[in-house]
Amino acid sequence: MKKSVYVVFGLLTMCSVALAQPKSAGADEAALRGLEEKWDAANLKGDAAALGAILADTFISTNAEGKTRTKAELLAELKSGTIKFQTSKVEDMKVFLYGDAAVVNGKWTGKFMLKGKPVDTVERFTDTFVRQNGQWRAVASQGSAIK
Repeated sequence: MKKSVYVVFGLLTMCSVALAQPKSAGADEAALRGLEEKWDAANLKGDAAALGAILADTFISTNAEGKTRTKAELLAELKSGTIKFQTSKVEDMKVFLYGDAAVVNGKWTGKFMLKGKPVDTVERFTDTFVRQNGQWRAVASQGSAIK
């Protein structure tokens, strides 16, 4: 009888731990998906302030051609109109959580003007996020063209 009580107590403890983890993971996954959508919206609106809130100060981006840009460079391009987005859409997202770090992988389709030249691209991307002061911030982004 005593052994049965311990087994039941152990099973209840394991179930409560298992149920608690997905809620937190689910909230984090939803938050990260939401940030990716806000990123797209900020690009389309040319909203450097909104984009700046998503990117960590140490953010680094590597584009499909291998060029890197910092947060300051990306925001300056958006503010100056060097880059103007016509479409920006993320799909096929997968979110991988690692405590206070996360990786989001997906497909990005974009049309934009870069220094007056039209760009139409479809890319696979990998964005890396870190939780800083309770908020998710993008610290790195890598894009690879799909041909």
